[in-house]
Amino acid sequence: MNIRTCPHCNYKYSISEYKNQILFKFRFLGWNCKNCNTKLTFNFKRRVIVALAFVGVYVVLFALKNAIGMTPLRWAALLAIYIIGSFFIFAFDAFIKAE
Repeated sequence: MNIRTCPHCNYKYSISEYKNQILFKFRFLGWNCKNCNTKLTFNFKRRVIVALAFVGVYVVLFALKNAIGMTPLRWAALLAIYIIGSFFIFAFDAFIKAE
C-alpha cells in the first residue's frame, strides 16, 4: 500500500501538503489529484477500522478504570495522547479512485 499516493499516477503527497490541502479542508467526498487530475477519495474502510480500534481501547480502559486507578488527570493525558496519535495514524492514509 502506498501511503498518500495517487493510485493513477503515483504522485506522492508530502505530509505538509496532505495536512494543508486535504486533511484540514474536510474533503471527504473527493478531490482532484494535483498531478493528473484524477478524482480521489480516502480509503474509508481503513479509517473506520482505525476509529473503531481507538474506541475499543478507550472503552476497555473505561471498563477497567477502578482496577488500574484512572484519575481525571490520567484520563486527560490519555485523551491528549489519543488525539495526537490520531493525527499520526491518519498521516499514513491511503487514497483510492473516486467513482
